[in-house]
Amino acid sequence: MSIDWISLAQVAIVTVLASIAIVGVVSGGAVALDKARVRHEGGDGATSLIMVGWAAIGFAGLVVLYGLYLLIPYFH
Repeated sequence: MSIDWISLAQVAIVTVLASIAIVGVVSGGAVALDKARVRHEGGDGATSLIMVGWAAIGFAGLVVLYGLYLLIPYFH
């Protein structure tokens, strides 16, 4: 048995980058929702920030669900 170390390294790198991207998108959505709350308390309208925040969190959720679809053979 031989291990293809280059492929293993590629998978590890892609996994780390995807994890950082998903966490970044969720964090951006959380920051947008927090800024919307602060603006709302200040009396300004914050509808666009709320939509951006929930869209970012929803997008990250869809990416996670797609990853689960790829991992679970029952769905293929």
